[in-house]
Amino acid sequence: MTHDEPVTVLRDGRLRAAGIRRGSVVAYDWGFHQDGTDHVQRTFVLLDDHMQIDQPVAFPPGQRGWWYCDLVSLEWAAPGLLRTDDRWIDVIVGPPDHPYRLLDLDDYAAALADGRLAPAEAADGLTRVQRFLDHRLNRRHDTTRTWPAFPPAEIRDLGTADLPQNWNLLA
Repeated sequence: MTHDEPVTVLRDGRLRAAGIRRGSVVAYDWGFHQDGTDHVQRTFVLLDDHMQIDQPVAFPPGQRGWWYCDLVSLEWAAPGLLRTDDRWIDVIVGPPDHPYRLLDLDDYAAALADGRLAPAEAADGLTRVQRFLDHRLNRRHDTTRTWPAFPPAEIRDLGTADLPQNWNLLA
């Protein structure tokens, strides 16, 4: 049995949320209010991939159950404190009969051009996204309409795990 470790996630310097680490995945819940409704969003951080993924509860009905994947930088700022920062490149993953969508490469290029992203960081990010796509989504020569490793097996049990319901927005 895998041991769960308590973790606090600091997301983009704007959200602090309690969660758990199980192996190479951190899972946490956070909430927001939109259109008169309170929502709770479960998010997973794939530590080896540097990808933060979730099934957005605010997606339109035709895209419910689809996945939103963000390239993130990761820093263990202190024991049990994981800082994640969005690194612009996103992937939307729908059902296997839809192609995935790669988004915001223009924003990534702008961050590189204006110095918010160093060349070595940019190369690392592009390499991580390519590995994520190749390992989890690209079918190569398969004719079967399934994703090879998505959603990741590592998050299966975490989708229904009891997680701390403790988050706050930071000023």
